[in-house]
Amino acid sequence: MIYVKRNDAQNIEDLQFSPSPGYEEASLFSPEIKAFVENSQNETMMRELLAKLDMDMVRVIEDVIDVMIDKELIRFTDLPEPVQNKLIFKRSLRNAMNPHISLIEEDDALHF
Repeated sequence: MIYVKRNDAQNIEDLQFSPSPGYEEASLFSPEIKAFVENSQNETMMRELLAKLDMDMVRVIEDVIDVMIDKELIRFTDLPEPVQNKLIFKRSLRNAMNPHISLIEEDDALHF
């Protein structure tokens, strides 16, 4: 699902992927959305949205890796060592920022 914000002329002026005040639900396959995305005047906004989506997908991939490990489809040690190190470091950073919500074992955490 995608959410659009409209200007006074009812033209789309912004897109988001989560509900927000002032945004209405729209179809990803709407011709109006396609036209907005393809409009060269919106290129900067589309680049920013793409960068945000890329960052969101990184988290999705991390979650998929966790599910695969939990279901024993892969082992953490099956991942290349640089990937293991990055995952441990990112998890440790998240834990340091919010210690009450931990998705990792204490042994896997880095302590700064």
